[in-house]
Amino acid sequence: MQGSFTLPIALTPKKTLLIGAGNVAKQKHIALKESKWEVQIIARERKDSYFENFNVEIGEIQDSLLQGFELVIDASGDEKLGTFLWEKRKEFGYLLNVVDNPKLCDFYFGAIARYQDLSVLVSTNGASPILAQSIRDKIARILPNSLESLVEKLKKMRQNLKIDESKKEQIKTECKQSLGKVFIIGCGPNSLQSLTLKALETFEILDVALLDNLIGKEIWNLLENIGVTCISVGKQKGKQSFSQEKINTLMLQYAKEGKNVGRLKGGDPIIFGRVFEEGSFLKSHNIEVECISGLSSSLNGALTSGITPTLRGVSAGVLIVSAHLRESVFHTEWLHYLKNSPYTLIVMMAYSFADKIVQNAKELGIPLSLPAAFISKVDSKEQKSIIGTLGQLEQMAKLCDKPAILILGKAVGECLCMPFAGQRIIL
Repeated sequence: MQGSFTLPIALTPKKTLLIGAGNVAKQKHIALKESKWEVQIIARERKDSYFENFNVEIGEIQDSLLQGFELVIDASGDEKLGTFLWEKRKEFGYLLNVVDNPKLCDFYFGAIARYQDLSVLVSTNGASPILAQSIRDKIARILPNSLESLVEKLKKMRQNLKIDESKKEQIKTECKQSLGKVFIIGCGPNSLQSLTLKALETFEILDVALLDNLIGKEIWNLLENIGVTCISVGKQKGKQSFSQEKINTLMLQYAKEGKNVGRLKGGDPIIFGRVFEEGSFLKSHNIEVECISGLSSSLNGALTSGITPTLRGVSAGVLIVSAHLRESVFHTEWLHYLKNSPYTLIVMMAYSFADKIVQNAKELGIPLSLPAAFISKVDSKEQKSIIGTLGQLEQMAKLCDKPAILILGKAVGECLCMPFAGQRIIL
């Protein structure tokens, strides 16, 4: 079989003999069953419980058992049996596959990604089934599940209509648009080390990435180095920036060009990351979306600054809130949770509202002695923790940088003995 190559052809179902009833045989049987082939199984013993649901003839292979089969698959692992079957194949007229022995194969199994009538086959000519499976899995992740409905639509169109040149161009356009997919990816607070493995793996299949301002430079450089087109779409207070509508339009545009689009967000997209606005918009335009969680700066900032927001006997839980609503409008509803509260509050986007927070806390009768911490530039070499009280927020804000999270509650004062990262200033 040296110098052989894979020929991608579709076969009608063949009468097939599968030898073996272990894990390897199970994999082959599943592939054959998905293709609706007629399969007879013979094995010395059932080694996998999977075969309890199928008829398995227990016994040894004899010449008489090979009669009438078009394909024989030996998944027994018996080298002598494989050689015997290879020597007998011309006499009985079958094609042979001896699993994991390319020299004794007339054909190879490929790794297949299926979308109903659409099948994508990957083969290494028997050199490495594991590599073929890995590539198959990557392809399956890239391609949208919506291809199944498109294949069914095109199948009916082909059966019922004569397809002229103009129709072909229309179909080409629709096929291209159907290949686009958007990944909304949480990239953690800042550093490359805080990326999840799933986020990192997804980077490899992106064509274009739309990045927020909070995405660390290391991540940006990594994307460019692997050939991803990077576009900054960050929103920043007081500066001209991309509107949500513009970001939505860009995602849709690139997806309809058949591209894999990464929408990269700092932290976790579910924590004030507008994942609903973007995900629902794309869904309404029939674009497939996959959301990938990330490490939130709220919890990472607490941990790396040495603060335990759910400290036993001190805090019964943690609330994560935002200091402002749409268009940077400050609101006070969350402040009520500080009054005689058993909880720790982690406040996002509070840096610019330090004075308003103090003023409204006074009006609500919240003790200004409540322990507080501003943690800026979470997960970077410049991370800084300013520890003080609610009444000192304006002074604390001047000592740290943006972006920053605010932590309020008794747990802040009780955790000063904990190890921490970066610089710490206690007022």
